[in-house]
Amino acid sequence: MSEIGAALQMVGVSKRYPGTLAVDDVDFDVRVGEVHALIGENGAGKSTLMKMLAGAFDDYSGEIRLNGKLVLLHSPAVAKANGIQMIHQELSLAPPLSLAENLLAGRLPRRGMFLDRRAMLVETRRWLARVGLELSPEALVEDLSLHEAQLVEIAKALANTPCILVMDEPTSALSRDEVARLFALIRRLRQQGLAIVYISHHLPEILEIADRVTVMRDGRKVATEAVADVTSEQLVELMVGQSVATLYAERQRGPGETRLRVDNLSRYGFFHDVSFEVRAGEVLGLGGLSGAGRSELARSLCGIDPVDAGEVYLDGKRVTATSYREALRAGFAYLTEDRKQQGLALRMTLAENALSALIPRHSRLGVYSAGRGREPLERLLQELAVTPPDPKRMVSTFSGGNQQKALLAKWLATDPEVLLLDEPTRGVDVGAKATIHKALAEVADSGKCVLLISADLPELVGLADRVIVMRQGHLIGEIDKASCTESAVLLAGNGEGEFVSGWGSGGGTLAESET
Repeated sequence: MSEIGAALQMVGVSKRYPGTLAVDDVDFDVRVGEVHALIGENGAGKSTLMKMLAGAFDDYSGEIRLNGKLVLLHSPAVAKANGIQMIHQELSLAPPLSLAENLLAGRLPRRGMFLDRRAMLVETRRWLARVGLELSPEALVEDLSLHEAQLVEIAKALANTPCILVMDEPTSALSRDEVARLFALIRRLRQQGLAIVYISHHLPEILEIADRVTVMRDGRKVATEAVADVTSEQLVELMVGQSVATLYAERQRGPGETRLRVDNLSRYGFFHDVSFEVRAGEVLGLGGLSGAGRSELARSLCGIDPVDAGEVYLDGKRVTATSYREALRAGFAYLTEDRKQQGLALRMTLAENALSALIPRHSRLGVYSAGRGREPLERLLQELAVTPPDPKRMVSTFSGGNQQKALLAKWLATDPEVLLLDEPTRGVDVGAKATIHKALAEVADSGKCVLLISADLPELVGLADRVIVMRQGHLIGEIDKASCTESAVLLAGNGEGEFVSGWGSGGGTLAESET
């Protein structure tokens, strides 16, 4: 891409917290009509750098220029007035309000003392059309799909006529098709001359959508490269500061005898007649498209949601858990895909979160003693490299990757026989991902059963000993390790590929496929 001009220049910017230099003398620029990716491990300084741009601090040092003009971005209001719009990973929309009220918040059109509702509807429709949405301006945000809400958030940002648009992990909860539609929108915005900063942990996305990429590590800029000139492996090495041959830990043992058996399990309307087995020391991948019933199956296996038919056996003994507490006692643990809403208590400490599942085990005569869990907690924090390893620190103050490690520590502390993981590395950096992968390999090597749900196909293929595939609530087939490729899993999830020697309900083993 030829350089049209710099929409943003950050020169020698720094930000210090008490005892920490979070951003250290960083130069960063974005050109007009460019998607510039900003990547790095959690704690690398990229979020602090973007907060400086968004006006969150009044004590940064260095220069920030917009279209060549020196600006002092010492408050969010000043940043917005200068055309800076930031779309956070956690959407800022108000669910009970209409699209119009959300999109035009703070600048609702008026006619005298009253709201001009006609002008509200016209302007809202115009901005929704800009992002490809044909929705009623009076529809409530709470009735939207996640993808639609993401587009409304973008429309809201565009309605403020930005010159710089910052997108923080915009695809973390989107399906593959929704990501493709979002990328089409980003390309249109780029063609219209908008300068976009794109923050993501998904390197394939960076290589697909960005023009340039800047890598940060330990508060400093490591490199800025044209995307066409780098590979995923090179970006990983720049982020972690050392050569990373693979993100997937080596396994020390192969699968043994069958431990978990699921026979014709059904929850009507969600999944039907699902049968499979998991062996000792095995990581079984559960593939399929969004909405195929994978998470619903995992929740029912752990007693969180009810089942209408079927049986579950662990080591030959039938498991009849009707609640999560009963499932925990039986040796099951489930790591939810939503760590903030369903996994962690953000206003409690790291220790309180990590030991919360052990309260019944550590109680005597109704009195809970946290001291009994101190030793395993310290060991888990060390093994998972939680940073900082401070049990008394509020979990809300940790980075996303360290929150995910805390959630994993919570369930590993129960020493489960069956560990079910739903998107265990969503929204975490490459270093945290490698640590989590290593922990999962160690669980399997200890002879436990691991059931892995992941939309990250390289992760699913890299970690699983074999993959079973769901489609529209039915288990449709199995892919063995030798035949397991990203394309094979994707084809199976779409109902394509050739199956041989049927098993279960409409299933079979997927022969190796070619795209």
